[in-house]
Amino acid sequence: MWRSLAVRQRPPRAGHVIRVFSSAPIYDLIFRDLSPRNLVRLSRTCHIIHEAVTHFLQRAYNINRHLSRYFPDPLSFRSLQARTGLIISGSNALQFLDRTFYPESDLDIYSHPGHIYEVLEWIESFGYQFEPHRYQVEDWHNQVSPDWDGTIPRIRVLDPPQEEEEEVRLARYSNIAEVYTFKRFVVIDGEHVELRVQVIQTTYNPIDTIMKYHSTCVMNIITFDAAYSFYPIATFEDRSALKIPGSRHRPDVLAKYIKRGWRAYSVFRPGDLAQPYESPFLPNVARWVGDRHCWTVRLDTSGITPRTTLSLSSEQFSWDPSTQNGWTMLTEPSTLASLSVPNMDTKLIATTIFRYNYLVPSNSLSLAIREWAFSQGKLYHELVTRHDWTWFDAEIPRFRELE
Repeated sequence: MWRSLAVRQRPPRAGHVIRVFSSAPIYDLIFRDLSPRNLVRLSRTCHIIHEAVTHFLQRAYNINRHLSRYFPDPLSFRSLQARTGLIISGSNALQFLDRTFYPESDLDIYSHPGHIYEVLEWIESFGYQFEPHRYQVEDWHNQVSPDWDGTIPRIRVLDPPQEEEEEVRLARYSNIAEVYTFKRFVVIDGEHVELRVQVIQTTYNPIDTIMKYHSTCVMNIITFDAAYSFYPIATFEDRSALKIPGSRHRPDVLAKYIKRGWRAYSVFRPGDLAQPYESPFLPNVARWVGDRHCWTVRLDTSGITPRTTLSLSSEQFSWDPSTQNGWTMLTEPSTLASLSVPNMDTKLIATTIFRYNYLVPSNSLSLAIREWAFSQGKLYHELVTRHDWTWFDAEIPRFRELE
């Protein structure tokens, strides 16, 4: 008569663990297919594995190597980011965080108002050629002014369009002032490759534009010093995405991400509403870029030229303007009463007292900032001209501390 005997498994010897997790070629094979959350969990098992995971992440999220495909001097580009608040988003930011590569994708970069001339000049200086669309002139210098006056009202009023087709184009992307496409042909690994960079000039700021993306899976950004995923559990663990109504992107844009492995939802799932803090989409929760619900990857800033003071009388700040923006994904009834759809709710702060425009997630904070800015603006518009202006952006984090 046979009996099942429990075989006691011997734990691996410490020497085996040391050998495996002291050799990058070996542990890279283990780590490369793990999700970010599983890598964090694994790193907590022991000191040796924690050190191995740390070294792996430093190599996996090497932003200079990532950008070198497009720019021979990545540090120069990141210094441009530091002084202008320029960010990377779209599929390129998703690829960086997902440790993957889409050979057909572009590099999409988003510019704050007033910096577009400097950004376009920088892109062109690295051998990229401007490719105007049908509504643009051949030379972008004839369309873009280097002189931006931040002391005039910020709320945009569109001129009446000259053609019906142009009216449709502007209505579809009302949060985008213009898109400038640049192309460059290079040889990579012996192959001729066309590189394409799209510079999106935003109407108010990059985060406002990203909040109107087609779905949550592309709500990721790269600043000069960090990469942020707004919905990391949904995007990189569950491989799911929630469609944003009113985004006005073509249906085939979201279909592209479904083909790449993301599962898309048109409405909230039942569990999302029952326990919002347990939902990867965090409905009705006030959010900020870089909050505890974001996945933040700090980037090595060695060799980057930091932002200079905005003016002689302005207080210096070192943070990226995009990190001082917030939003709330509200739940709203759909066409079927029993279902809910998301609405990305933000309160815009567009005042001449701040160099940059900001989004905040609450009415009370918006009101406090607006009232203070109105008082400051009244004082400064009576005393000085734009050439002696003081920018008060450094106050934004202090307002947030009052919430």
